[in-house]
Amino acid sequence: MAPILSVAVACYNVEKYIDKCLTSFSDERFNDKIQVIVVNDGSFDNTLKIANEYASRFPRVFTVVDKENGGHGSAVNAAIDRAEGKYFRIVDGDDWVNTENMVSLLSVMEKTDADIVVDNKREVNMETGDTEYFPMPSGVEENVLYKFEDICNDNSVTPNIMIHTMSIKTEILKNNGIHLLEGIFYVDIEFIIKSTVLAKTIIFEDLEIYQYLVGNVNQSVNFRNYVKRYDHHLKVTNELIRFATEFECNEAIRTYLDRRICLLINTHMNIALIYNEERKQGKKQALDFRKSLKSINVKYYSFTQKRFHLTYVLHVMGINYDKLQKIKR
Repeated sequence: MAPILSVAVACYNVEKYIDKCLTSFSDERFNDKIQVIVVNDGSFDNTLKIANEYASRFPRVFTVVDKENGGHGSAVNAAIDRAEGKYFRIVDGDDWVNTENMVSLLSVMEKTDADIVVDNKREVNMETGDTEYFPMPSGVEENVLYKFEDICNDNSVTPNIMIHTMSIKTEILKNNGIHLLEGIFYVDIEFIIKSTVLAKTIIFEDLEIYQYLVGNVNQSVNFRNYVKRYDHHLKVTNELIRFATEFECNEAIRTYLDRRICLLINTHMNIALIYNEERKQGKKQALDFRKSLKSINVKYYSFTQKRFHLTYVLHVMGINYDKLQKIKR
């Protein structure tokens, strides 16, 4: 029988962390029920060696794919191609899962026919050990099958539908040829948007699954890395604008899609105008992007114009990332 869940574990030089990740799946109760696809994306440390050791000890759980470095999207693509489970999700090699709750989640997945299953996550600060739990949204009930279009525009719910909490039917990805951009960062949002708009149904489970390690200066979401990898974020943003422009859907999904794209555009403006400490460079990046956006999708240009003006004013006032965080507090 096919496994219930396929898990893509994308790994690049994570020898310090991968043992904890793979240990969380090293349970005989997962035999033949979880397919953990460990994709070694060109690591030059001991990541591959450690992954192979787990595959040797638990061959009914782990599969190892060794490939040249192609970025996170490339690793996820390799896992999608090999996925055999009813559902598919992504776990980074430096994160892990709550084993006991994963057992419970598998039981739910085995019985449900929902296109998307959403659970809960906990962030763990790697420096202090402090944690923050992100519970199930209050606007939904546990284990109730919802039409995705009925809840996708509820602002109290959609923030919980993220890369760390979402499992989606593998057949949706395969049947629609979902593959991510390769060689760049920030493809998580590409995966979420391109896959969720294809879903018809969704359920929420009050189970803490994902353990997300934060506080690493090398993380892509660190604001300095956003600036350093501006071109990466630009490629993802343009790709999703293209996708949204061409995608055909009903009004509810269109509203959801437009809102997610506009949030991404607003973040892109923050990177250029607020995060970038080279103010002239950031201003040029922002103005070039706005000009391009107006030519390729005037609707998104119009939708985000007011927010752009506000961000530009903050830029002129000298507001940077640190000052913005103080304002938010």
